[in-house]
Amino acid sequence: MKTLWLSLLLTLTFAWGGYSVGQTFDIATLSDQNNQKVSLAKAQKIMVAFDKASYYDMDQFLATKPNFLQTHTIAFINDISAVPSAIVKLFIQPAMKKKSYPILLLKDSEASKKLDYREGKITIYSLKRGKVVKIEYIDSQKIGDYFK
Repeated sequence: MKTLWLSLLLTLTFAWGGYSVGQTFDIATLSDQNNQKVSLAKAQKIMVAFDKASYYDMDQFLATKPNFLQTHTIAFINDISAVPSAIVKLFIQPAMKKKSYPILLLKDSEASKKLDYREGKITIYSLKRGKVVKIEYIDSQKIGDYFK
């Protein structure tokens, strides 16, 4: 009976998608706002913004903290997979090119399904040797409090 429940749980986890603690974070590289490939291999934390408001809150925070992402070994991903590519090329990417920090752009909707979206939240994956050890959901307006 325990085996049946375990099999059901694993099947549901696979069907729902999304990373969970213990899984390997297998999005290995992404392009940044300048179309440069960036490896996620050394990242200890992956921070993901899924909507415009969350991205804006992260931008406001990072604008006051030069080299914050590099110093803390954090990769910042902006999930733009739902945005039409013409909008990305004409408006979003040009605006992001002015930023002094790397913004990794997730354009692949299949890869996006692996990430856990919560409205108004930044999803933070803590990694150890590429495996997810912790998942947190932080109110994007309180991101500064998270790092105090």
